[in-house]
Amino acid sequence: MANGRGADERLAELTSLLRELCAQGYAEQGAADEQGAADEGGDELDAALALARTLSERRANTEQRLHELQDMIVALVSFDYLSRAPISDANDMFDGMAAGLNMLAEELSSSTVSRAYMLEILESMDDAVLVVDPEGPIMTANHAAGVLLGAASDGLPGQAITEHFPGLDIAALIAAGGGRDLEFELAAADPHDPPRKVSLTASLMGEADQSDGLVCVVRDISERLRLEAERWRLREAVQRQAILVDELSTPLIPITDELLVMPLIGPIDSQRSGRMVEVLLTGIAARRAKLAILDITGVRAIGPDAVDGIARATRAAALLGAEVLLTGVRPDVVTSLLELDTTLDQARAFGSLQAGIFAALERILARTD
Repeated sequence: MANGRGADERLAELTSLLRELCAQGYAEQGAADEQGAADEGGDELDAALALARTLSERRANTEQRLHELQDMIVALVSFDYLSRAPISDANDMFDGMAAGLNMLAEELSSSTVSRAYMLEILESMDDAVLVVDPEGPIMTANHAAGVLLGAASDGLPGQAITEHFPGLDIAALIAAGGGRDLEFELAAADPHDPPRKVSLTASLMGEADQSDGLVCVVRDISERLRLEAERWRLREAVQRQAILVDELSTPLIPITDELLVMPLIGPIDSQRSGRMVEVLLTGIAARRAKLAILDITGVRAIGPDAVDGIARATRAAALLGAEVLLTGVRPDVVTSLLELDTTLDQARAFGSLQAGIFAALERILARTD
């Protein structure tokens, strides 16, 4: 439907807009095309089409110039300082950028930052470094890579990296922007030795959609893994020893079916105190014992943790129908109990283990009569 404006008026406005779009850098070409259309007897629509063609050519030319500049930048980051970006007669912004990149390439080619210099840096690295083409072949390898892979470094270029690292997916790494700590197994130089474990970290060169490949840094982590495994074995051994020491520090000796003796030696902390109560109650329940002797002859100092453990053991044993006798009570132990303002009313105390066992056996015999 008509919108109230004539076709000539709208066509004139379209032509005016096209002239403005063509004005930057392409005014002469756009004017020439427009004049050519007029000279051929064309109308306003022919002039608009001529300007539109100019815009289309301008876009194609812009894309081409951008690709040329991008190729030049890729050449520079790849240490190719012999490439040059083409310069047109337009003397426009793109030509200025191309001239600047060409000057940079000339400066880099004459400076110490050269391909040879970068290769010297790679050769001095302890880690293996491989530069890999997007299709998979190795482009560059340093000396450490040759040592790690068991080949001369100058013989590695051209070989597919998957020959040395089976299962490595170059396309997936490029799509993901690289990868870290990928583990592989390499055969040892001596067939009698176990395979070596290596870690590969890949960094992307360029963008994923226009990548120039990957820089892969490979490290032998066999020794690190061996040390970690050794640490775990030592930790497990220490834990087993701790359990054994814990069990030996709280032994439970059955004298009769009704009488158990737990000799305690050394300091008693909160952890050992809890273990003492646990072992004692388990033994009482398992053997249905009626009497249990806690012998503290080997405990030099009685602290709060020891007193708390003895008190809890006494109360808990009573709940299971058993009585606790405390033996090895010396004058200094009594002094410690007084200083702690603690009494063990529920536990009968004896000066020696012998006296405690004698009293316990008397009670057992009296119970059987």
